[in-house]
Amino acid sequence: MGLAMVPFDAEKIKIKLLYRSEKLEEWNNIPVKSEKIRKVYGSELIFPEAPGDRPYIFSSFVTSIDGKLAYADKPSAFYVAGKNMMAGNGKDTDFWILNALRGICDAAIIGGNSMRTDADYCMHCMDEEIQKDRVAAGLSEIPLNIVMTLDATDVPMEHNLLKNTDVPCMMVTSPKGLEYLEKNFKGIYLVAKETDSEEVIKEKLDKAGKGVLPVLVTGKGGFPDSTVTMKILKKIGIERLLIESPGYGHYLVKQKMMDEFFLNLSAVYIGGGDTMTLGKADKGFLAEAHPHTQILSIHMYNDYFAYFRYKFNYDYV
Repeated sequence: MGLAMVPFDAEKIKIKLLYRSEKLEEWNNIPVKSEKIRKVYGSELIFPEAPGDRPYIFSSFVTSIDGKLAYADKPSAFYVAGKNMMAGNGKDTDFWILNALRGICDAAIIGGNSMRTDADYCMHCMDEEIQKDRVAAGLSEIPLNIVMTLDATDVPMEHNLLKNTDVPCMMVTSPKGLEYLEKNFKGIYLVAKETDSEEVIKEKLDKAGKGVLPVLVTGKGGFPDSTVTMKILKKIGIERLLIESPGYGHYLVKQKMMDEFFLNLSAVYIGGGDTMTLGKADKGFLAEAHPHTQILSIHMYNDYFAYFRYKFNYDYV
């Protein structure tokens, strides 16, 4: 599969910084130094060091003003920004931020539902300038693409991402998911289990992007173990992990493992209907026990598009 690039024009998509928390001044980890990021975002993307037992985890989403991630007739989340008729080039900044985060992460996670909406879904940096900066910083050319699934039944087995030789891709699933894969996946795959040694797991995962799909199996029954999964990803060198799956992103919040949200606000109203929201299938947190977030920064393009960065705090969960 060829890797698509987008000619992002920094002058057309740059945004204004309205607020920057002092918390950011405490951090000093700049994974990729990039003039393009400084031009558009106004500063480098800076992070704290990752925890000792898992990667530093962040998500990138865009919502309507009523918290919807998609239109009823357009299941892809990209339309919440793309169909904002008043945003001008600000809707392109939303997609650029996602690509900037792809440019600085070591790996990115997607779920089967998102793959179904786009046959060519691939998590690589489409900004050529940031892509060059990424390589210059010593990162892999393309972040490891990880397909996260409970039992693999939601994953389109013919998806290009699973069989390509250009993008390093692996799957994380449960024992039941492995059973489904064995019956339905026609490509070549290697199985790594949580009981394998670190050396064996790393050897198998290194096959990603070479015409082989490594499959990491954790947990029991139809439920992979995310704590074990994150420990393994950390051990193989994943320091910064981008989540592009709303469902899994919400799950990580429930597990107190989500560190940040980059959450952009497209000033459109979607309203009712069976549309995607964060934690849609979940009962949600209670009034006396729920996460809080610290606002790290606020940017705006114009009156119709804003960009927020939040740090999670789980002291009251």
